[in-house]
Amino acid sequence: MFAIPGKWATRVALASCLIAPAAQANDAYPSRPVKVIVHTLPGAASDMHSRIMAEELGKKLGQTFVVENRSGAGGTIGVEAVTKAPADGYTLLGGASSVIVMLPAVSKRKLPYDPDVDLIPIGRTTKFPFVLVVNANSKYKTLDDIIAAARAKPGFVSYGSAGGGTNPHLLGEMLSQLGKVNLVHVPYKGPAAAQSDLLGGQIDMQFDTLSAVKGQLQAGKLRALVVTGKKRLAAIADVPTVEEAGYGSMYLEGWSAYYAPKGTPPEVVETLKTAFKAALKMPAIATALAVAGDEPDGTMGDDLLRDQKTNRERWHKLAVARKINLE
Repeated sequence: MFAIPGKWATRVALASCLIAPAAQANDAYPSRPVKVIVHTLPGAASDMHSRIMAEELGKKLGQTFVVENRSGAGGTIGVEAVTKAPADGYTLLGGASSVIVMLPAVSKRKLPYDPDVDLIPIGRTTKFPFVLVVNANSKYKTLDDIIAAARAKPGFVSYGSAGGGTNPHLLGEMLSQLGKVNLVHVPYKGPAAAQSDLLGGQIDMQFDTLSAVKGQLQAGKLRALVVTGKKRLAAIADVPTVEEAGYGSMYLEGWSAYYAPKGTPPEVVETLKTAFKAALKMPAIATALAVAGDEPDGTMGDDLLRDQKTNRERWHKLAVARKINLE
């Protein structure tokens, strides 16, 4: 066997060490599992949507996409974790409009991230309306009933949300503005806790997603008054939209989307976008979303960025008018 002289052996070994990382760096993305951080508790709409997409992205790209929940501080903990992660495409955000649009629109304190700068939009999985529900035994049958009661007894009618700055919180503020009343906002740590108190009679109403309230509607324990989207939902086709109820300005659809940290290589972003588009066309995605009453959306990249900026301006105006300043 041919022996390499000592000094040359050292040089060959060093060269091998340099070549190995370079080869790994040039491996096609993704070459290992991808982490998707979701800023909500398990079971929330954005968590469910992120998991649906993660499974299909994993199939398209041949790697496991692992969803990790990091809730807290209104969702900022999870978002900040993504913005501080290595910008290599192996840590993504399964984000919702609440932390991308709503919270920045109403927060008085400086958030640890700028959603328009620190995150690169990949694509939006779905948009979904909210449903205003009351206890099945409630005397409220319409939005007009709620407004009339709030005028008759100021500070009497209450609604629950998953916390300040969330979509349901601002929907309640919008209803207060339109009806010229002051509905009492009761924040909870999550929508499930709010629903529990709604069923128990501690609060009067709640805005939530269809998937979150569908079971209780079917069981006859809750009653739906309106849907905040532009069209009725097939699963509750007898429930009018806010426009049909005379409160068209309350239109709001939440959404779930994927983001990568600022600085992620363009080729990695394009790989994710391509896989994302292909995943949204799969029947499995449409079927899984339909169960929750949602549909695939597919707003991508810069279009998503423009949309989130425009919507944030709308809700910031409401925050100013209603003097909402979350600490």
